[in-house]
Amino acid sequence: MKIAFQDLRTGEELNSWDLTASQERFMSSPKRVILFSGGYGCGKSLVLLLKALDLALRYPKNFILMGRKTYVELRDSLIKEFFSICPESLIKNYYKSELKVELVNQSEIVFRHLDKMAATEIRSMNLGAAFIDQAEDISRDVVLGLIGRLRREGIADGDRKLCLSMNPALTWHFADFKQNPKPEYELIEASTLENKDHLPAEYVADLLAYPESYKRQFVYGVWDESLLSTGTVFATEFIEHISRTVKEPLKEVEGLKIYAEFIPGHRYQMGIDVAEASEEQTEKKDKSSITIADLTTYEEVAHWAGQIPPDIVAEKAAHFARRYQGPRTFRCVVLPEMNSIGLALVNKLKQEIDVEIYHREEFDKSVGKRLKKLGWRTTRQSKPLLINHFQELLRKKNPQVRTRATAEEFKTFIYSDEARKSGMGAKIGFHDDRIISLLLAFFEPGEVVGGAVLSPYAKETTIRVHVQPTLIIKNGIAHLRGLEPRLPIKKWTTI
Repeated sequence: MKIAFQDLRTGEELNSWDLTASQERFMSSPKRVILFSGGYGCGKSLVLLLKALDLALRYPKNFILMGRKTYVELRDSLIKEFFSICPESLIKNYYKSELKVELVNQSEIVFRHLDKMAATEIRSMNLGAAFIDQAEDISRDVVLGLIGRLRREGIADGDRKLCLSMNPALTWHFADFKQNPKPEYELIEASTLENKDHLPAEYVADLLAYPESYKRQFVYGVWDESLLSTGTVFATEFIEHISRTVKEPLKEVEGLKIYAEFIPGHRYQMGIDVAEASEEQTEKKDKSSITIADLTTYEEVAHWAGQIPPDIVAEKAAHFARRYQGPRTFRCVVLPEMNSIGLALVNKLKQEIDVEIYHREEFDKSVGKRLKKLGWRTTRQSKPLLINHFQELLRKKNPQVRTRATAEEFKTFIYSDEARKSGMGAKIGFHDDRIISLLLAFFEPGEVVGGAVLSPYAKETTIRVHVQPTLIIKNGIAHLRGLEPRLPIKKWTTI
């Protein structure tokens, strides 16, 4: 397919391009929201600009937004490429201070850097179309806001479009366009090699000289779960190890995937990350997650995830815990996260007399004492303890993660500035529920010692107590307490 600009007065062909199959598919797509994903130099930005000019020229007085994340990227890349593509005879005015181009048919194209674009500015727009280059840097909220502004009159149905281009990356786009796409969404994927006839031979040779993992993403344009997000909390070698330990369950009982049966004498611990249930249950919403680990062999033995109310999660957790404890052995310790909705879960678990709930110790400033409290409370100080403990296990104990969905979450578990994620959490558009329940299931206070011989268990029931870090200000001096490991506290009652 060839696309060209022609001067209607003289019949002269001004600029022309031979499109690749993927570019042609993008230009002719009837979908309302289109994402072009591909390797370097596959022609994403070019076809984005061509489609914007096509809609601007086809509909007089159209109003189109073109965006990139930052002003520098907008100025040095998108705007510069626009003027290299668009013939001067089609441009009536360029308002540099407003970053706005007016075409000869009175259509306008405005350029905006989306990192500083306020929601109020988006709401005030009456757009015929919107185009975003390098969309992997743009949040879902901005995209949804722009979709809600596609309301300009005089545009045929199907031509009020939002078009995006990006390199393959594990961002929210992967979930929205590939894992669970909406009917009005279309994903077009392309390889650099598809456009190699329009690229310098040296450039293509340089790209092909890169490592295979790099070429898959940035040359071949492969977009799947094998990619890693930037800024992952766990090192690449750890994530690769975790992926190798995945296996299919032996069986599934009441939604619980069972990878290994109960072995008398082994120590088991259950981690629970509970999410608030709602009437609308979708893949985009958080799930409650339960993971059971064998702390004798350092292996995940069972896993469950679902979107149900916290009290039902508690009932399931108690039922599952009983599968991994015997009448004369240690009980399966249940370690639930206490943040937000976790309190409802713990209150329900307390009613189960044969379920042992993990106790933590916190310094209560109101009474000036350390108090034992149920469950795990995640804070910016305590979350690194969970993560560092599992990283130590990965270095010294070779833990086995069996659930594939959990292994995939490690690839999008990143450092974050969001307060609710306490410094680390799932990338926007992804989840970390399974990771948190796994980290809780494998957590034990104290140092991880490689190759330690496990001692026989005492007959009396014990409660594992962990002191979470507490910052205490005394006489103007800050004291950080609670980092030292504490010995188990014996409990002589059965209640």
